[in-house]
Amino acid sequence: MTDYLTASEAIEVLKIPASTFYRLAKEGKIAKHYPTAVSKHGVYDAREIARLGSKLKRDATPQQLGETNWIQSSDVGNMYDLEYTVYGDETGNPSIVRKWYERNPQICRVLYNKEDRRDFWGALNMLPLKEETIFKLLRGEIRDIDLDPQKDILTFEEPGTYDFYVASVIVRPDKKNHFLALVNGVFNFWCEQAPERMLGKIYGRVVSGDGEMMAKKLFFSPLWHISDSAYVLDMNRPNPSRLVQSFQYAVNSKIEEASLTAKMTAKEANNSERRDMSTDEV
Repeated sequence: MTDYLTASEAIEVLKIPASTFYRLAKEGKIAKHYPTAVSKHGVYDAREIARLGSKLKRDATPQQLGETNWIQSSDVGNMYDLEYTVYGDETGNPSIVRKWYERNPQICRVLYNKEDRRDFWGALNMLPLKEETIFKLLRGEIRDIDLDPQKDILTFEEPGTYDFYVASVIVRPDKKNHFLALVNGVFNFWCEQAPERMLGKIYGRVVSGDGEMMAKKLFFSPLWHISDSAYVLDMNRPNPSRLVQSFQYAVNSKIEEASLTAKMTAKEANNSERRDMSTDEV
C-alpha cells in the first residue's frame, strides 16, 4: 500500500521553503495524487518525496574539483593502489612501471583531487611505441611488462608523429564524470606540441569497463583482423566525438598558423635580399 504525505509533511521531509515546494509541484517535478475520486486535497507519494529529497541533497553537496597532470615519482604508490582495485593480482609490477615513467614521464596522465594529490581518481597510461611493437602487443605475442623501456618506449625529443598503445585506463566509479577531463589533459599537451610533434594513432585492447568507456566515447574503430579486443583511434581521420573534433580543429589551426608564419618569413627574407641587391647596384 502506498503511503502518502500532506504538503506540509512533504515540505518538512524535503526541508525546503514552501514556495520552492509549490513551484516544483507546479512545474510537475513533484506529482500530486488524489487517493479517491472525491478527494479535495492532493497528497504526495512518500517514496517519490524520499527520492527527490536524496536528489536535492546530492545536488546541494559541494562537488570536489579534479586536477590532471603528468605522473610524478611520488605518485607511483597511489597509482599502484588505484590499479590494484581494478586489475588485482594482474596489476603491473611497480618496479617495472616506474622504469616506464623514468624513461618518459609524459606517458601517464593522472587524475586526482585538486585539494589532495594523494587522493587518486584515475589514470591513463599511453605508451609511445613503434607500430610493429604495438601490433605484437595487440596480437598477444608480448605483454607490456615485457617491454624494454630504454629500447621500446620512445621519448619526444625528435619532431615527428607518434603512435601510442593504451596500457591502461582507470577511473574510480564515483568519478566517471571526470573521465573526459583526463583525456583532455593528454590532448591539450599534444595540441601544444603541434605541428613539430603530432599525435598519430592510439591503439588499445578493450579488456576492462573503463577501456570500453574510452573506446565508445572517443569512437575507436575495431581491428578485427588483429584481435577481437583490438581497437584504434586515428587522430587524423574524421570522428564524431566532439572532444576529438575540438582537438583536430586546434591542431589544424596551429598547422595553418605555422604555415602562414613560414610564408611570411620567407617573403620577408626574399624582400630583404632584393633590397640588399638594389643597394649593391647603386
